Amino acid sequence: MLENTVAAENSVLIHAQEQAAKIRMEEERQKWNEQIEQQKQEQLALLKQIEEERAHLEADFLKIQMQTCLEEAKKKKKEEEQGQLVQSQNVPSTDQQNKVKHETGNTAVSETRSPREDSHLQMIRNYQQRLLQQNR
Repeated sequence: MLENTVAAENSVLIHAQEQAAKIRMEEERQKWNEQIEQQKQEQLALLKQIEEERAHLEADFLKIQMQTCLEEAKKKKKEEEQGQLVQSQNVPSTDQQNKVKHETGNTAVSETRSPREDSHLQMIRNYQQRLLQQNR
């Protein structure tokens, strides 16, 4: 009978130790899950920050690209105006110019633009569209 009592006490002791071990393991698992969730939230915040920075950099790049296109268009226009000044100095009189304009009629504005100027204008329009889309 003493043996049965000792065996029962040992069984209760082992059972209590198993329960304590299970509780510790569950607490560790919960702590580990909380750490993973915290790291996940930190990574999401960093990812959002990176995406915002990327959007700002893209906008800055497009602005610079737009400015470059505008500067090139102004430079090209200035060169064309200087070229026209040289040509107009070679024309004998304004009466002859008026006669030529009258004979040819009103030509389309796009004919007076160079293909390069058209491409610059198209780049500007594309840039404006991208800015509008980003602002939405």
